[in-house]
Amino acid sequence: MTAPGALHVSLFQYEMAGALTEALLGEIMTNRLMHAALAAALALAFTSPLPAAAQTKPVKEPSAAQLAARERLTKCSAEWKAAKAGGKIEADMKWPKFWSACNTRLKGGTKA
Repeated sequence: MTAPGALHVSLFQYEMAGALTEALLGEIMTNRLMHAALAAALALAFTSPLPAAAQTKPVKEPSAAQLAARERLTKCSAEWKAAKAGGKIEADMKWPKFWSACNTRLKGGTKA
């Protein structure tokens, strides 16, 4: 038979273990809630819309020279694809070299 004092100590230990377990579970839940709140805050920060100044920035129209350069690029690109498909490209010819020659030719022989 156990002594009455021993029973009292074991009940005390059991109650303390229960309180400790509840405290640890509470701390774990608090940590999870804090992590979830932090994750939500970061998600909102990265998905928030841009400031008003950046949203209303006017679109700058391309200049006449930029439009002409784009047109030459489109024409040279079409020529490159056709020549490549027809096997008319020299072995050492690469796009930058072809583009340079084509661009100069389309401009009328003048350098930019």
